[in-house]
Amino acid sequence: MAKTTVKSIERQIAKLKAMAEKIAAKDKTPAIRQIVALMTKNGVTMAELTAAMSKARPAAKGARAAKAAKTAPKRGTVAPKYRDPNSGATWTGRGRTPVWVLDAEKAGATRQSFLIAPAA
Repeated sequence: MAKTTVKSIERQIAKLKAMAEKIAAKDKTPAIRQIVALMTKNGVTMAELTAAMSKARPAAKGARAAKAAKTAPKRGTVAPKYRDPNSGATWTGRGRTPVWVLDAEKAGATRQSFLIAPAA
């Protein structure tokens, strides 16, 4: 019985990869022929195709986020909307609900009871 070595397995992997590439190339051939036929029929040039392909590619996530950060307006601070009458702690109503609001709601109070009256 032949001894299996790392080198023999690597040779098998290389052969299988080559076979896979040949099969993939054969699978693409009909699609390429169809694309070329459509380009010829409609008078599309490679330059036009290249230009269309470059427009169709979405920006990378990092680039998109950086662009959004540059174009997004700066957000200012938000005035508090709720005040705890016992401790004087405030909450804008955004983000995670503070413990004092959760505790008061468990005790039966409503959030409206903590609303800060708007300045007139």
